[in-house]
Amino acid sequence: MNHRVLFTLIAAATGSLIFAQAPNAATAQQALEKKWQKLRPDGVSERNVLFQQVQAGTPSGRTYPFRVSVTLRDYEPGYPRNRYYGNTCVAKIVDEVYTLEPDPFGGWDAQGKMTPDLRDKVCKPNPAAGVSSIPLQTLPGTSAPGGRMISSASPAGQQQSANGGGAVAEGSYQCWSNGQARMLLNFTIRSAGQYTGSDGRPGRYSFDPATQRISFSGGSLRNAFGPGYHSIYHAPQGRPTVSIRSERTGGEAAFCQLR
Repeated sequence: MNHRVLFTLIAAATGSLIFAQAPNAATAQQALEKKWQKLRPDGVSERNVLFQQVQAGTPSGRTYPFRVSVTLRDYEPGYPRNRYYGNTCVAKIVDEVYTLEPDPFGGWDAQGKMTPDLRDKVCKPNPAAGVSSIPLQTLPGTSAPGGRMISSASPAGQQQSANGGGAVAEGSYQCWSNGQARMLLNFTIRSAGQYTGSDGRPGRYSFDPATQRISFSGGSLRNAFGPGYHSIYHAPQGRPTVSIRSERTGGEAAFCQLR
């Protein structure tokens, strides 16, 4: 058999395997999250995509529809030196239909309304440097990994350990930044004061309940975030989270959530 013909048959078979599995709601969230992050406005240092509903419809060929309700939150740090602290804007898109189609590289391309109507958008001036006028934890919803809040309900058995007595919830934390998984930052809280990094190396951490700051020493997370950043441990909507933030703007550069 001609090698070119053989290659074409293999490529065709591979392509059919790539797209054999229909996308589910989680796939739709990831594809939409990726596109909304790409469309983040200039000057906005943090965009959160909070899904309230993702419902699959009936596919047509290789086009897969989803009915989506979502909230977009944009934090703008402004220019604190000029005493302008930016704005935080929240916009909603309700019961909008989006479609997913396979792209040439084995992924999914999301199509649909990406810009909310102005009547559905609210902006408020931030009161101080690094302080949002609309805190993320005040917004209900679920989200794709990059959107930060993954569940609006408390995982069983985690609420007390996350918020009671200044304890850090034990378990594996998965990290994300700009809508992408950051597996090298993943870690596991083993016990009070001890953690294990993604490379299996042990280390220690300290947590100050008064400031909510968590600091890592030893192991893979020692100096992992570089100068100018600090980590906050909190539990928005009951989900234990380590938020890596800029000292200068207070904006979130990455976050890690308990699986």
